[in-house]
Amino acid sequence: MSDNPAHPLFSVFGVEIEIMCVAQDSLRVWPHVDKLLTVLGGSPDSHPAFGLTEADNELAAHVVEFKLSRPAPGFASLWRDFLGLAQKANQALAKEGAMLFPGGVHPFMNPQTDSRLWPYEDSPIYSAYDRIFGCQGHGWFNLQSVHLNLPFRGDAEFASLHSAIALLLPLLPGLSNSSPVLDGEINGWHSSRLRQYAGNQRKIASIAGHLIPEAVASEQEYRDTVLAPMYRDIAPVDPEGLLQDEWLNSRAAIARFDRHAIEIRCLDAQETPRADVGLTWAIASMLRFVMQNGGDVLAAHRASALPELRAFFEASAREGLATAVPAAYPWRVLGLGESDFKSGQPRNAGELLAALFHKTLKAGSLAGEEDYRPVLDRIFSQGSLAERLLAKAKSLPGHAPKGEAWAGIYRELSDCLVNDRLV
Repeated sequence: MSDNPAHPLFSVFGVEIEIMCVAQDSLRVWPHVDKLLTVLGGSPDSHPAFGLTEADNELAAHVVEFKLSRPAPGFASLWRDFLGLAQKANQALAKEGAMLFPGGVHPFMNPQTDSRLWPYEDSPIYSAYDRIFGCQGHGWFNLQSVHLNLPFRGDAEFASLHSAIALLLPLLPGLSNSSPVLDGEINGWHSSRLRQYAGNQRKIASIAGHLIPEAVASEQEYRDTVLAPMYRDIAPVDPEGLLQDEWLNSRAAIARFDRHAIEIRCLDAQETPRADVGLTWAIASMLRFVMQNGGDVLAAHRASALPELRAFFEASAREGLATAVPAAYPWRVLGLGESDFKSGQPRNAGELLAALFHKTLKAGSLAGEEDYRPVLDRIFSQGSLAERLLAKAKSLPGHAPKGEAWAGIYRELSDCLVNDRLV
């Protein structure tokens, strides 16, 4: 997305994918993305492009971000530009003995010893984060996500889109969980990334709130309810105001009024750009269905207790598609009814998502079904990437791997990334 004039709902889209770089031999993180950007674009602060996509840096010096250079009018074939940029980057990295390494987290990285902050453009912002929160941990240096930006025009579109997203958020980890291993161990969470992300900024609780954003009816109410408390609370430790901007907000979805968009940022990165973009296509399509066929999402959002929605969200990050749907969750407002389920109501997140997705397809998804339907079919039939990785581990002789023994399984992800293959 960009600072261009506001676009109508579902007319354009923004996608960002974070990917780490590792050494080919050891799979240790390779904190030299500055070299990669210099080779591809001429300087560490360049944005080398391929088609509609471009590369950029992140807070961690081993993470590269691939993003759209401008809003895209649709998703059809969009994954090809992301894949082309990834292949171009991987070729450059190979000359340094490095490669791209997808997924939500690095399975055996030690963030205390293996990381460094980006030292170039925006480094004062990153240094401020480090000074205030202490970034030497998984929650800062070891989490890679996919962001989806959806446009709105005016308060009415903003409020409806914002509430539709908020109600859908607790279901999304079931689709995107890809990080079941951290510190070389299976830890009981399908998204170790979200487990870490949830506690990143507990020092200043208003920054993340309940992760699920508050119900608001206008930009001004959002500024008063969400942004003003954050800016007030961080001001004593941020006297220069370096962090007092919209992107300080760490909820699972945030308003970007500078872009006239809402950014969904809770998705774990997947194994290949087709899967990354496929998730964003499916989510955007389901949200359009909800807004065209559902009920009063703002009223349902206001009537829902944020702590309960957060609990559902975190349960989905732990248990994935098997997560039980809470009795208070307003699934009917999504445009679903008793006839959509064998038992008259959804038993778990997977059943609810499958019903919503297939009803979306029947009503007409956004263009791109031919490209991305295989991604969703794989998830609904075999589970999220996290579940598929855990299944691979269980199939190995003896016990599940520990520590760097995960290397073989995770090397397969790097092969998937540049060869357009699903796990």
